[in-house]
Amino acid sequence: MKLMQITLKQPVWFYKAGEFSADQPGWRHKRMYHEHDFEIIFCLRGHFDVSLNGKPHRIHANECWIIPPHTTVAGTQDTTTAVDFFWVHFFCDWRWVDLPDVHLRKLIQQRADHEPTHDLECQVNLPLCFKVENRQEVLLQFNQLLDYTNRYHYTDYGNHLIAQLTLITLGDAYLKHLVEATGNVRPKTTRMVEWIRANFSADLTVATIAQHFEMSPDYLTKLFKQEQGKNLRNYLMDMKIEVAKLLLMRTNLPISTIATTAYFHDDKNFMKLFKKKTKMTAGQYRSSYGNTHLNNPEIDPSIPIPQDISALLDREENESSVKN
Repeated sequence: MKLMQITLKQPVWFYKAGEFSADQPGWRHKRMYHEHDFEIIFCLRGHFDVSLNGKPHRIHANECWIIPPHTTVAGTQDTTTAVDFFWVHFFCDWRWVDLPDVHLRKLIQQRADHEPTHDLECQVNLPLCFKVENRQEVLLQFNQLLDYTNRYHYTDYGNHLIAQLTLITLGDAYLKHLVEATGNVRPKTTRMVEWIRANFSADLTVATIAQHFEMSPDYLTKLFKQEQGKNLRNYLMDMKIEVAKLLLMRTNLPISTIATTAYFHDDKNFMKLFKKKTKMTAGQYRSSYGNTHLNNPEIDPSIPIPQDISALLDREENESSVKN
């Protein structure tokens, strides 16, 4: 399999990044030539058509595209739906490689078994395009990259480091995609994770999940830990915290509302657990990571947020428009 192998032992130089949104149809990607820089495109919503060195492609939601240097990108037709995507430009040391199947299978198995590679060569192998299986994880990484690079720092070296971390996150996301594609993930917990996301609520517990899947809570806990690499109770808590993080970053909702929307029973419990998990208060987290998307209230549809949050977000946006 031919992949782009990016060497992280050499510096990765961040150039620029942003989030593009076209709420109305009729947008077309402008023509541009990447001489020495890479571009990452992570599509959040809709789709759009481009040509890469004359070859037509359609970029869909939940796809990540890594466009290498010496590539001309040009829109080929106007969009018919709303479009939203992250984009990042950077420079790095890289080469095309034909990764042997045996090496690729080893990486896939390590990812399926949650076994770190301890790769001293520090290489990330990425294709031109792949589907992102865990949208939430990648979305958070891009949010953090945009937030960090849009704030003042006495040195810009941190921009290069967070770009490097983004590449590592994408390398892991690509391996997870291959794990899913090759069927290395065991079906029991795969279906279980999908069911949990579809039925997530404040009342969802290990006991109720075990009852649904006709397992004992002890066996379920052991199986989930073995196959997913983390404790089920911690997994449920982490999901709540991730929902809260996204709401803190992408909305102006009061923290008390966020606690309820993220399935916590009370504010005090939320504040205590949030600080335990993130080492900062919800207010500190919003101050640290929330200055990029406060003008964009759209929420990742893949995370388990109640439908009535749309009404709350609409009200927030309308009130903000009136004030401005």
